[in-house]
Amino acid sequence: MKIIRTLDELRAIKHEPCAIALGTFDGIHLGHQDVIKTAVSFVGKQALKSMVFTFSNHPMASIMPELVPPQLIDNAAKEQLLANLGVDILANIPFTRQVAEISADDFLNLLEELGAKVVVVGDNYSYGAGGAANSHTLKAEGAKRGIHVVIRKLLTLHGVIISSTQIRKAIAQGDMDYARVMLGRPYSLSGKVIHGDARGRTIGFPTANIDLINSPFALPATGVYAGIVCFDGKRYQASVNVGANPTFGAESVRLEAHMLHFDGDLYDKEITVELHAFIRPEQVFADVEALKKQIIIDEKKVNNFFEDVVF
Repeated sequence: MKIIRTLDELRAIKHEPCAIALGTFDGIHLGHQDVIKTAVSFVGKQALKSMVFTFSNHPMASIMPELVPPQLIDNAAKEQLLANLGVDILANIPFTRQVAEISADDFLNLLEELGAKVVVVGDNYSYGAGGAANSHTLKAEGAKRGIHVVIRKLLTLHGVIISSTQIRKAIAQGDMDYARVMLGRPYSLSGKVIHGDARGRTIGFPTANIDLINSPFALPATGVYAGIVCFDGKRYQASVNVGANPTFGAESVRLEAHMLHFDGDLYDKEITVELHAFIRPEQVFADVEALKKQIIIDEKKVNNFFEDVVF
């Protein structure tokens, strides 16, 4: 998959005729995937290249930074997911004030420059400075320029439109199953394993810790989760605590993953932790022995969860 990272680079390249999926795609959830897969499907039908035209940051970042929502995915993971969907070209450019000020007509001119023969959008798509035009405007104006515009209906789950907002809400409530279904994959957090206070190792339950202070990503409700730790192409079941470890006093918010079948050193290694199911809320224990007993119970629940789940 060819990746284009700036608007200038996008405009400088000579483009082949293509089918373009347009959208913010800030979660690559099932609704986003539907739009993207529809664009990719035209590769076989009309011998077109497939392109995703999206942004490397949230559009609010250049307009009202204080309103930027928590991220559901980083750019590296987004690029990998899009490659897996069969996308030929990814234009993943920063949403700047310059981009925000492109008029609806000039945006259509840009689509022509990109070789757009087919454009696929969701029903709630808007474009042009201030969101002046919508998907139906795009369909009408595109037809005048020989661009076939496909408008996809928004997907729903239990009568609720699948959206990044709904996914963030589910994550904040610890409803990882609902988030997983809407995303089409488990929600995960990634980071470098930090050196902690080694309390887990001292009491017989070593953990790989990721600092979550100032994290730009959507954070789940505090508590214990059944998780999978991924690194170096391997996957390990884990009992994952998200919170401040209140039994030992106020500490920084972190993710602590106790891998059930792993014995090794992960310090300074990049890991990804999938969160599959909420096990229990964060608790304060009377002493270390009470904590150890609960950790053993948590491990059993995590094991039982993965015995019953088929991936």
